[in-house]
Amino acid sequence: MQNSWRWRVFAATWLSYAGFYFCRKPFSIVKATLGEELAFDATTLGAIGTAYLISYTLGQFVAGAAGNKWGPRILLLSGMAVSLGVNIGFGFGNSVATFSTLMVLNGLAQATGWSNNVGTMASWFGRQERGRVMGIWATCYQVGGVAANTMAAWVLGAYGWRHSFFAGSAVLLVVWVFFLFNQRNRPEDL
Repeated sequence: MQNSWRWRVFAATWLSYAGFYFCRKPFSIVKATLGEELAFDATTLGAIGTAYLISYTLGQFVAGAAGNKWGPRILLLSGMAVSLGVNIGFGFGNSVATFSTLMVLNGLAQATGWSNNVGTMASWFGRQERGRVMGIWATCYQVGGVAANTMAAWVLGAYGWRHSFFAGSAVLLVVWVFFLFNQRNRPEDL
């Protein structure tokens, strides 16, 4: 039973980190169109993007410690939920203040991803196997980034920039549900 759970956790954490990209990438894909439609100049768009990077960076320092204290599961479920909610908010946003505030929240939510997913994997796979297992697992960020960019660009062309955010949220919601049923912090939690 524990062996099947190891692979469920592998899949859940892989999808979690790949899924985060679906709520990380839309802004960079749609920003030119967003800027034209909402009259945001390049400096404004750069400032909004910088808000994300600063909050993501600061959040990285907090997320690992918070995961150690409360457990990766709660941090990851919360981070994914906030990120998908924020992206729904982006889809309805119209002002610099709204985008900037949501971008800060998204950065903090996205920061829960790496340390807590990797921490979960460390609890489920022994030291001797981690190199091989994590080498495969780490494909999540390449696959997630390419898939998220592709989807956001396609949705932008087909339905407009607002729907690029909504589509990313829909993907992350599906991942969130899968994660809810297939991730546990450590074998002792079963």
